[in-house]
Amino acid sequence: MSLPITGDIHTSLGRLTVVRADSGMAGEVLKLLREAAQWMRDNGLTQWKPEQFKEEEILNYFDEREVYIAMQDGVAAGMFTLQFGDPQYWGRRNDESYAYLHRLAVAMPFRGAGLGGKLLKFAADTAKASGRSGLRLDTIADNVKLNRYYQSQGFRYMGTNDVGGGRLVNLYEEIETSGDQDAIRLQYFDAADFEYLKRWSVSADFLKQWAGPSLHFPVQDDELRKYLDGTNHPAESEAMVYSAVHMATDTIIGHLSLARIDRDNGSARITRVILDPEYRGKGFVRRMMAEAMRIGFESLELHRLALGVFDFNTSAIRAYEALGFRREGEHLEAARFSDRYANLIEMAMLDREWNEIKHNIM
Repeated sequence: MSLPITGDIHTSLGRLTVVRADSGMAGEVLKLLREAAQWMRDNGLTQWKPEQFKEEEILNYFDEREVYIAMQDGVAAGMFTLQFGDPQYWGRRNDESYAYLHRLAVAMPFRGAGLGGKLLKFAADTAKASGRSGLRLDTIADNVKLNRYYQSQGFRYMGTNDVGGGRLVNLYEEIETSGDQDAIRLQYFDAADFEYLKRWSVSADFLKQWAGPSLHFPVQDDELRKYLDGTNHPAESEAMVYSAVHMATDTIIGHLSLARIDRDNGSARITRVILDPEYRGKGFVRRMMAEAMRIGFESLELHRLALGVFDFNTSAIRAYEALGFRREGEHLEAARFSDRYANLIEMAMLDREWNEIKHNIM
């Protein structure tokens, strides 16, 4: 019986055809998954193990899920599965209106050609075509590089879940842009992004304005590496550090962090907010802040978010107040800028306030 052809995708290695597979292709699925698991083991990753994939389990996939394989000239180049509901990984966040992706794998000869991203896009389009609300996936929580990869592919962090035995996974949902040419995403700040902060920090006073005393002018890579050290593990880090990306152009346009994360008291501070000068005055700071607030209140389930802003930064004060932050107090003459001192205004928001206004700002 011939398999239904679902569609074509194109990579730097040429055209591939994605088919909805049946149990007659269990051998190809088993080979792809074991090869991917062996690569993980060889690279010190523990997400998959070759021995966990057995033929009987693979055969069950075709009853429990939809299995898709990308083929080129009769060779299985990559795969993914879709299921509709995932209480094991998503727990109380499970929503059966979404499609849930698992078992994304690319054969070794096809790696580096962008096939993984193409399969993610294909899976998202397939989910929407079937009437689903969108595409969701999970990945191991402590692999910062892999988490950043999914963020770079247009997925936003939704939370962290323990799937048993202390194994933590981060949960992601595809960002719905709906033709919004100004949509942004937040992805983990990385050494590859250092040059942006260095370029935007044009003076000692401006650096102090957005970074406080934590960085020194001119910004050095060693300081930025220290800034990144130990960050971006949602269940344990004291800081989550992000680059903001303009999705339509895939351009890094800003930076911010969630710092001083206190899980016992449910609080954190939004800090180090900076935007590329070319993108100022277009509402992008509001978008960056709104996504950071969503992560803080909904994904990390915090009770309180705070921030500080110097009194002369009137445009930022207006923006934060428009987002719902309230003034709590003022530190008099808290920082010196050239020949003058500036007051630091403290602002904050609570989760119940967020719940009342979030539909107006997201």
